[in-house]
Amino acid sequence: MRRLAARVLLAGVVLGPALAWSGDAAESDQAALKSMREEINRLIGEPRCVNLVHCRVLALGSRPCGGASEYVAYSSTTGNREVLEAKAYEYTFLEEEANRKNAAVGTCQVLAEPRVACTRGHCILEPDQR
Repeated sequence: MRRLAARVLLAGVVLGPALAWSGDAAESDQAALKSMREEINRLIGEPRCVNLVHCRVLALGSRPCGGASEYVAYSSTTGNREVLEAKAYEYTFLEEEANRKNAAVGTCQVLAEPRVACTRGHCILEPDQR
């Protein structure tokens, strides 16, 4: 519980100025989300693996009706789990705020967390098998 409280406090400190931008809020939010997503991509790097135990799934963002916007694969050998989870939390918080401020609407379909695989030395998300 203390970890969650620390993350909420961190998100408030880090995102506070971003949430108070003036000008076109929707464009500012999208620019901030894009920048943060690029940072997450850099932190993930090339998700290399020797076997499946190195591969992880990270939920990102927030759909208007709830649930993650997307999932990405990362490797425990090349990505720092705590840093990635903290950055994903910030990204999700920012997208939730953007959805709320802009009265975003969506299909209200919740994305199921995909399975991850180690294929040809890289962590990948397995295609939906439904």
